[in-house]
Amino acid sequence: MPKSQPASRAKSGAPRSQKSAPNRSNTNRKYNERQAAKQRAALQARKSRNRTTGLASVVLAAVIVVTLIVVKVAGGGSGTGGTALAAGTPVPAATMHRLASIPFSTLVAAPSSGLVTPTQTISDPKLTADNKPDLLYIGAEFCPVCATERWAMYVALSKFGTFSPEPGRIHSAVGDGDIPTLTFYKTNYTSPYLTFTPVETTTNQISGDSYVTLQTPTAAQQKIWAAHTTGTIPFLDFGGKVELTSAQYDPTVLEGVSFDDIASDVGNNSTVIGADIDASANVLIKTICTTLTGHKPAAVCDAVGDA
Repeated sequence: MPKSQPASRAKSGAPRSQKSAPNRSNTNRKYNERQAAKQRAALQARKSRNRTTGLASVVLAAVIVVTLIVVKVAGGGSGTGGTALAAGTPVPAATMHRLASIPFSTLVAAPSSGLVTPTQTISDPKLTADNKPDLLYIGAEFCPVCATERWAMYVALSKFGTFSPEPGRIHSAVGDGDIPTLTFYKTNYTSPYLTFTPVETTTNQISGDSYVTLQTPTAAQQKIWAAHTTGTIPFLDFGGKVELTSAQYDPTVLEGVSFDDIASDVGNNSTVIGADIDASANVLIKTICTTLTGHKPAAVCDAVGDA
């Protein structure tokens, strides 16, 4: 159970004491329950639509392949010179650098009173990719709970490796919190210690009674996901040893706040947003150290006291 919130902490100038710990925890639980119901309905609608449109998809894929071949033969192209482009709106390099460089002392000092969802130990077979322990993330761009956790995920993962291109800026669906965030779609993560496998299942755009499909989990990923959830997101699997099945903190603290203001609050533990993201990132770093990297790099894991 989270501790009582310090009255001095504030979100955009509002005292944190406006939201007591019990109410906040209860609000987050109800919020997650509503999101889970929406996600189950969307998943069912998506499965139904996939069954009825399978043939059309095959035909469309064939048309696309033919078109690409024609463009290639004609010497056409996107003009990018093969350079990968991030999804979403590009974020200034200075902003991304600051998010990736939050001092360990700040992350460790962040009060954990705002954290309401802990990680859980699991006993699955080792999850690996490219001969390294793997962090599997399944989410969606429409999802406000995913939007909430991605901030901490970026801060934490940046301590072990780099993204290329950097994640772009998006927001959860307008009807689902409209929370500014980052997307891991079209990013590549490089680390000598672990792999990171992000699967953003849909965009934040509605199509009929569901959201537009973006990425589809592999059969193996789907099996893991189904074994631990009812298809809810976000889902994080740390090498088959630990899971996280929701945002660690209350998504509503980010509603109505701009991307730039959230980014500015990260690393500022005197704000609700900063403290919650920093504390969440600290948990993720410790979890990565203990479940994926074998306490490497030592400079990182020692700094957060993972032992």
